[in-house]
Amino acid sequence: MNEQRPPPGPLYHDFAWLGMPTAQLPGIYARNQQAKAPVLAAYVLTAFARLRCRGHGEISFAELFCADGFYALLAAHFGAARSTGYDDDREGHLANAERMRDLLGLHQASFRRTRIEDVPPQERADVVANVGGLYHVDDPEAVLDLSYRMANHYLIVQTVVSLAREEADYFERPAPGLSWGNRFSRASFDRMIRGRGWHIVDTLFNTLDGNPRPEDRGSLYYLIEK
Repeated sequence: MNEQRPPPGPLYHDFAWLGMPTAQLPGIYARNQQAKAPVLAAYVLTAFARLRCRGHGEISFAELFCADGFYALLAAHFGAARSTGYDDDREGHLANAERMRDLLGLHQASFRRTRIEDVPPQERADVVANVGGLYHVDDPEAVLDLSYRMANHYLIVQTVVSLAREEADYFERPAPGLSWGNRFSRASFDRMIRGRGWHIVDTLFNTLDGNPRPEDRGSLYYLIEK
């Protein structure tokens, strides 16, 4: 009998949630996953449950800024018929996403190397998760609107916001102390997203204690229904 291949590592995420513990990158990754994963997993499963109760038999899922594909694979594990992760792969995590897919036997998942801004408009999914990337881009509002158009039924959003600023109109690009990305305050991001008139089912806030700077520590979450 062939022995199962060991999982790759260290990874961006620990895949113990999917029954396969993996070594994780040192530094911020474990503590930030502990903050984000319970909220995001709950939102994925809530969206799935609502769709099932409406009679949707086959659910499609998309994860934007997917890195090693953790949430795309979580969605496949919990019953998505098709799950696609999108990432520009600047940090080289997509190969690990594919390896973890194969090790977990979640062959309904696939991964695309692309800038999120370049995802074709015809690509859609019942549930879209834009998690971990809005604060990296030059035009977060355009990427947020793209994500909403891509979602047939539910959009899940997570982004980093600054704890150093509280103004309701605060927006900085590039992000403070960096040459890339952007930052909102908690109040300004919330005002921006509510100003679109979308139906927000739930929103939560916590802190990413793995991040040392207050500019990088706030984390906002939204579950949006269309």
